[in-house]
Parts: sequence; C-alpha cells; structure tokens
Amino acid sequence: MQTANIKVSSLSQSSNELSKPCVVIIGGTSGIGLALAKKHLALGWQIVVVGSSSEKIQRLNKEQPRISTLQCDITDDNERRQLFEQLEGYKFERLIYCAGWYLNERTSYLNQQDSAYMLAVNLQAFQAIFAWASEQLKINNRHNKTDLNGNDQNPSLVCLSSIAGTINYPYASLYAKCKRAMIVTASAYRLALKPFNINVNCIALGYVDTQTLRDLNHGDASHKPFIMTQAAAVEHIMKAIADNLELAVFPKSMRYLTRALDKTPKRVLNWVMHKRLDK
Repeated sequence: MQTANIKVSSLSQSSNELSKPCVVIIGGTSGIGLALAKKHLALGWQIVVVGSSSEKIQRLNKEQPRISTLQCDITDDNERRQLFEQLEGYKFERLIYCAGWYLNERTSYLNQQDSAYMLAVNLQAFQAIFAWASEQLKINNRHNKTDLNGNDQNPSLVCLSSIAGTINYPYASLYAKCKRAMIVTASAYRLALKPFNINVNCIALGYVDTQTLRDLNHGDASHKPFIMTQAAAVEHIMKAIADNLELAVFPKSMRYLTRALDKTPKRVLNWVMHKRLDK
C-alpha cells in the first residue's frame, strides 16, 4: 500500500465563496460525479471534489478553476483520515458519494486483489465516509441554514447505488451485493438522522452512457437496456435530492422491471439469472 498522498488544489476561500452552500463530491473528477459538480457550480454552490487520479485532477484544475480538488485513495485508511482533516475546514451542507468500481464478474474472474478493491470502494469506504460526514453535518447544522433563495434548507447525504442492488437473489454479484448493502445503509442513516433534520437520499441508477461504461463495452454501450444520457441522469438525481426521496430508482422502465423480478420466486429468479448472465 502506498503512503498517504493527499494533494490539495484550489482550496483558497474568498468571503464570497464562504457565503455559498458547499457540496463535497466523492468520486467527482469524471463521469456522473463531475457532471453533478458542474450542475451544482451552475446553481451557485461552492464545489469540492475528491478523486484518486492525479491526471484527472490536473485536467480538472485547468478546465474548472472554480472547483476545489482533493486527491485521495479513499480505500486507504491513512489517506482517508487526512482527507477528513482537510474537509473539516469546509462547513459543507451536502456530501455526495459517487465513487464506485465495476468489473463484469461473469466474464472476468475476481482475483483476491479485485475482490478486495471492489468491496473497499463500493462498500467499506462508503460506510466510513458516511459515518464521518454524518457527524460533521450534525455539527454544521447547529444553526439554521438557508439556500441561495433564502429558504430553509436541510443538509443532506447522498449516495449513488445501482439498480442491480434493488434485486435480491442468491446469484447476485459482489458488486450488486455491495450496492444492495449501500441502499440498506442509507435507509438506516435516513432514519437515524431525521431528528437532526439531515436528509439522506439513495439513487439507484440503471445504465448511464458514461465514458467508463463505453470503455467497458469496447467503446459502445448503446446496446445496454434502457440506457440514459448522462445529462438525463443528472436531472433525475437533482430532482430526487430536491424532493428528498429515500430511494430513487430510474429510469422508470428499469424500475418496473426490477420490481417485477423482485416479486418472482427466488428459485425461479436464480435460475433465470443463471441462464441470462452465464454467457
């Protein structure tokens, strides 16, 4: 394991920046995370994104100088502790966990390293960051906050799960099981943080046409069922947060399909998924 290498960029805060609501986006240097960062920026938020790639951070610093960046391997305990120390300087009102790592377990055997990393990114780091962020929001929320229009605003914790986590069956992959655990964990935090006026929202996404998904599918992911554009996904996510939904599952077509599958007898569902996935 490498030694901690937290790197901070663009973290100076003017009085104007301090007056803006702040959002921290874990996994915000590319894909949906970056798209959400840009959306919040357009709405007048102060943005702090966390990513592990120095190359992506350097590019983002050049292209979006108004976005503050932190480099951190969130699977490393030491780096994560240093990250928390850096983030304590921000009285953030919202944290969005967008980090995730996927590998097609039906076509690529998970070795020890892959298995450990998938669990670390998709579940363990998420749990550690949510636990820390919930305590920070309790502190930051001692005084009433208002949005840019002067309306009362509850702080929020948001996580991006997967529609794969909404179906409960024995043959589910490690990725799907991690995402299902994320959904359950977010639900528990929502109940626990309600007395503190802190919202918790979980987003279960279907296929989104991101560069990562295209890379996993030889450059073209258009064959994926009910695939949506990145822009459409961002609008759905922002609306789910605004409406304070406990679990937002979209697109609708995938939501209906997974609901039907989840009502299928587990023995039948397990057989169907074996036939469908083992190809």
